[in-house]
Amino acid sequence: MLCMALTFSAQAQKLVSKPFVGHKSSNEIHIWAMFQKADSVFIQINDTSKTTHLFTKHVKIFKSYFPIQIAYSNLKANTEYQIQYSFDGIQYFPLIQTSTNIDSSVYDVQFLAGSCAFIPTGINWLAKPFTSLKIFNKMQQDSSDFMLWLGDNLYYIFNAHSYKGQLKQNIKARNKKKLSVFLHSTQQYAIWDDHDYGSNNSDGNFPNKTASLSVFKQFWPNPKNDSLNYYAFHRSDCSFFMLDDRYNNYQPTSIVGTTQLNWLKQELLQTKATFKFVAMGMQAINPKSTKECFYKATAEYDSLLSFIRKNKIKGVLFLTGDRHHAELLKVDNEDLYPLYDFTTSPLTMYPIKIRKKNSEYDNPYRVENTYFASYNYAKISVIGNEGNRKCRLELKNKAGKTIWNYEISEQELR
Repeated sequence: MLCMALTFSAQAQKLVSKPFVGHKSSNEIHIWAMFQKADSVFIQINDTSKTTHLFTKHVKIFKSYFPIQIAYSNLKANTEYQIQYSFDGIQYFPLIQTSTNIDSSVYDVQFLAGSCAFIPTGINWLAKPFTSLKIFNKMQQDSSDFMLWLGDNLYYIFNAHSYKGQLKQNIKARNKKKLSVFLHSTQQYAIWDDHDYGSNNSDGNFPNKTASLSVFKQFWPNPKNDSLNYYAFHRSDCSFFMLDDRYNNYQPTSIVGTTQLNWLKQELLQTKATFKFVAMGMQAINPKSTKECFYKATAEYDSLLSFIRKNKIKGVLFLTGDRHHAELLKVDNEDLYPLYDFTTSPLTMYPIKIRKKNSEYDNPYRVENTYFASYNYAKISVIGNEGNRKCRLELKNKAGKTIWNYEISEQELR
């Protein structure tokens, strides 16, 4: 990928932060970029033809920063594209280079995942002084097709209730070099949890939720799902269902809400994927949880499991964050294959150890030797021949060293 930043003497327009690729498929590409002191920006994509989009600055952003995202559709499968930008619509400069996905095939996939990334900006720095972002260097050096951000992707410590404050914090975070370089290095997908939605344990009653949704969508080029903040995407023989556990969270009755739950059921029913990854900010299946957990929304949880059982849906496993430690949970269910929940947290926020007096300390649902209470991220690989696929889970520390790994065969999730 290639990025060039230029400063024009007349108006000092420039490209700031490194652009990155969000969602892409066999026929579309989403990108994110941020400019400064630009009244308008032209973006064009080049293959055999050129398509130009003009972005006009229509709101006052913090210190004239101008974050934009764009989705190109109706592209050719497995084709490389160059995306360029211009401030005058005449002279174009390289922005980023990427390719669409293979149209249909079973191939190996590897991706990273993580949560709880405290990015020190402004007064928020006081919550965790001298935070190191070096883990992003190791993640950038790791091989991956894409990254899943599993919530708490930054922390609104003092400005959760301010639209302008949230904008400022996101802009400052994207100007952090280590984070920016990592974002640029691979494709990115994101969901949120309480701290990048609002304040601690914010739910559907959070008064600033509409503004939070607007800010989140400005900084993460995910697949579009109208005004909602959950979505699905597919890669090889894997499907990913990225859930919103905040906007319609009214615990203990509801965490995802009826509309989202019904959407998830229909998506699971329609996909033929070997592995179906369900991602959410909080843990999903932990019967011993002393914190927020989807399991505690009994009606929704039981409804989902009953649907999976009744329709014989294979290959479901959960990817979660939030807990400031990592672990792999395995829960056996009657008339259903075992459910797994791979929790990876934190990237840079304070790790938290489970105390001996806590009921989760010797959690019988935890896979042996998978608990890790330090900085970490996950690497997940789906490998093998068609009909004999395996999902390999790896937990890595802040130095990129593998702490443990665990394999799940497609036969086990039937």
